[in-house]
Amino acid sequence: MNDNNPVSADPLAALRARTALPDAVASDWLMLGQALLQSAHGDGARLREAVDALVRAYRLDANCDSRLLHDIAQTAFILRDWTLVESSTELLLARDANDANALVWRAAAVQERDDFAEAQRLLQEAARAAPGNHVVLHKLALCIKEQGRFGEAEALLRRVLELTPNNAHALFDLSELEMRAGRYAQGWLDYEARIAFDHDSNAARSALAAISPNWRGESLAGKTLVVYGEQGNGDCLWSVRFLPLLAERAQQEGGRVIFGYAGPMQHLFERMLPESITIETSLDTKPDYHCGLMSLPLRLGINDPSVWGRAYLSADPARVAAWRDRVEAVTAAGNKKIGLVWNGNPGHIRDRRRSIPANEIAQMLNVSGVTFFAISPGREQTVGQWRSQGIDIADLTPQFTAGFDDVAALLANLDVLITIDSGPAHLAGALGVPTWLMLDHVSAWFWGEETERTPWYQTVELFRQPSVGAWAPVLERVRARLEALAA
Repeated sequence: MNDNNPVSADPLAALRARTALPDAVASDWLMLGQALLQSAHGDGARLREAVDALVRAYRLDANCDSRLLHDIAQTAFILRDWTLVESSTELLLARDANDANALVWRAAAVQERDDFAEAQRLLQEAARAAPGNHVVLHKLALCIKEQGRFGEAEALLRRVLELTPNNAHALFDLSELEMRAGRYAQGWLDYEARIAFDHDSNAARSALAAISPNWRGESLAGKTLVVYGEQGNGDCLWSVRFLPLLAERAQQEGGRVIFGYAGPMQHLFERMLPESITIETSLDTKPDYHCGLMSLPLRLGINDPSVWGRAYLSADPARVAAWRDRVEAVTAAGNKKIGLVWNGNPGHIRDRRRSIPANEIAQMLNVSGVTFFAISPGREQTVGQWRSQGIDIADLTPQFTAGFDDVAALLANLDVLITIDSGPAHLAGALGVPTWLMLDHVSAWFWGEETERTPWYQTVELFRQPSVGAWAPVLERVRARLEALAA
């Protein structure tokens, strides 16, 4: 055998070559699919190739392996291929109606199309099939939470934690319910559970944890503390407000605070930070302690949000002046200037629920006396369609040359921002820009429960869906406010 032959050196290449032959049989596709699964390590493209190979094997011989359908359903679940999940679990449940795994996977698929009653039924069947299974109970808790039944969800999460006391994911989910309800002291404490599972997603935390302990509120006398940015832009925008209080404490104790941040909002943050805090974009200083931004409320004892609602960020004055000219150039005389964010990053796990379909929100946009401004880049096609329908909307996002600094300067020139739950909502609130925030039925914990205001931002008003997917009542209320404003 020629060891230099690339096909012989790469088992996958040999298996792919075998399945490319016209006489390839189910076992060939099965072997390729299984090999791809074993080597995928979370690689989405390889998982997709794997499940495609397994489906080919199933079509050629449904009985070639007893685990084949389970492997297909589980991989489709990981890939969020809900159509394949539904078709494969239908076959699995026809074989065994008490297959708890199949019931859980199918529940996720039907929940994705907002059929929560069916998803809950499936998960309750799974709980009966696998009594005391903490995974099933956890998923049932989250399904109930998505229906706005927070008390029931919390009780189930506490049951999960009785079964698995060190379950960081369950504790994290519980913390969000506690913070949503305003039980901040306990919520902040339980929210620390995220540290147990964020190593892979936060390189800064991993690097800092390798050289320093996590700060738990110890004295900073003679010590250096690095606070690192974490999670999404909205989380950083919300929590950066606490850095000046931390700096004040460090100064009193004789310590030093460094903000480790290399993200797109660096200049925004630099304008608000006291001189005693420096920003480092790489790990230049070896600290005595490290701490995530989202841990500051816990470590500083911040349990009353009512004193934290004032604006704390500012746009660059020179950019505000430049954007004033751009905005005025496209605004009809006397028109109100309204920012608009109707969808977010499609990679966000909640984007389908928090975003509003363009055809639905368009019904709110034909209000006279208003010029709209698209805030999110990359929406030129939708904006063009709306303009062809006579909607007065401008897209100046191609002129965003300085990232969030330009977004802030544009927002500072608007009368109101109308937005879904995304980064611009937090940015506008932090800037003190009047904001009408359209929330899906179960939104992020920042926005609390049922209220029309949030104590975290004085200028943000909340417009909530009355039920899952019900944007029409929200849009009616916002349109009425727009008409009153324009009048």
